[in-house]
Amino acid sequence: MNEKCESIMESAIVPSTQSEQQLLQFGLSLHRSHRNDEEIATALMDLIEQDKLTDGKKLLFSVLYQLGAYRSAAGVITPELLHEEPMRLMYAETLIHIGNVEQAASFIQECMKTKTQDEVGFSTKMNQLFEISQLQMEGGCLLDNIPFSRLAALIGQAVKYGLNELAFKLASSGDNYLQCLFIGALYRQGYNVAAKNHLTSLPDPLTLGAQRIFQQTAFISAEMLHDEECYAEASRIFKALVKQAPDMAEARFGAASCYLHETMNNLFRRIELYHPSEEERLKIDKYLETIQQSLLIMNESNWHTLWSPAQQRNLQHHRSYHLN
Repeated sequence: MNEKCESIMESAIVPSTQSEQQLLQFGLSLHRSHRNDEEIATALMDLIEQDKLTDGKKLLFSVLYQLGAYRSAAGVITPELLHEEPMRLMYAETLIHIGNVEQAASFIQECMKTKTQDEVGFSTKMNQLFEISQLQMEGGCLLDNIPFSRLAALIGQAVKYGLNELAFKLASSGDNYLQCLFIGALYRQGYNVAAKNHLTSLPDPLTLGAQRIFQQTAFISAEMLHDEECYAEASRIFKALVKQAPDMAEARFGAASCYLHETMNNLFRRIELYHPSEEERLKIDKYLETIQQSLLIMNESNWHTLWSPAQQRNLQHHRSYHLN
């Protein structure tokens, strides 16, 4: 039920129009050009006014939220924008993202008192946000009263809202299972360096058991090695996962990607070492082109983790073709 509610409410923040998608891409390009959030908000508003887009402030708030420019998003909110429940939800999440958990808790309580609709999942989601806010305000002191299944969900939610210290405390109360949940949540939200650091404190995930969470953690470790161009080590893990979990298609794609990258690197080394003739060089170039086309096709399968514009802010290295 929680996953269903999460899916329903997540759909509220997916760009719903072509204009919104264009604004999102424009804002993302500005961020990649090292423009600060205040400059991005101003540029977006100028574009909205120039194109005379309807619901300009609502559109601006939504785009800033999706970009992860949460402080700027909170700065443009008005009471009129909070008439709709999805907007209330996004604003509550924004307050948590910027660390205003007490204000978020107060806002959520007010929303629950005055809500006029019964949108599916809204009350459940707001209650989850209120619980996260309470946990943060209490410093995680309510751990003894949380069932294990709820604890596991809270770890992911805390990381999602940038409350990583709280998530770490929640995960530390359990065993390797919760630690793997924590690492997976960090990585999915773009905290790749933090995920790698916590991964080093665990035994090899491949030795922890056949549960899917351990396999997913092993996949994350292999994916990070792949991105660091440690293809041989990454390939070893991907191949082990294929044996353990034959239905894990992404591990097969990962192993294939490692093979193609290694083959391409070997061909480049051959060119540097042996200075092949023009005829041989043409053949090698043809092989390289085929490999590159194969990699492009594989990337289109989305086997690799993809990060949203907001999550990209947390990454400490970038592989552009893996990003939305």
